[in-house]
Amino acid sequence: MRVRGPRNVQIPLLHLKSIYDTSCQQEKEKLYVELKHILARQPGPEAAEQLQIYQQTLREKTKQLKALSSELNMYESQSHEYKYEVERLASELQNLKKKYLTQKRREQQAREKERSLADTDAAFMQQQQRSEAPRFTGGGFPLSHAPKITA
Repeated sequence: MRVRGPRNVQIPLLHLKSIYDTSCQQEKEKLYVELKHILARQPGPEAAEQLQIYQQTLREKTKQLKALSSELNMYESQSHEYKYEVERLASELQNLKKKYLTQKRREQQAREKERSLADTDAAFMQQQQRSEAPRFTGGGFPLSHAPKITA
């Protein structure tokens, strides 16, 4: 049997069938090679296992990071508390120093006042003692009892 082509050329059916089979075979081979390349690019079971290991490691590292982050926050808040406490103690120390110096000044003033009073009292006492004591001038005769001169 003969098939007529576009130009009225007679092509044997077997020849046409062999051409069709050859072209189908080439196309199948081409598809096979493409599929083989695609599969070669696909990860194998080792890659899936490695991916699971990486995911587990990532989860562990994330947990560690969260723990370290919360620990850092705790230490930062503790640091702020300590800074506040240091500032408070420094202020308290400053106030105590002021009170101490004020008290020392008062005590110094009280001592000076006491000394001046003591000096004043001592001078007054000396003056009183001088005035109360018999005074002698000249030849050693007391002036508080002036002798009566009769002549």
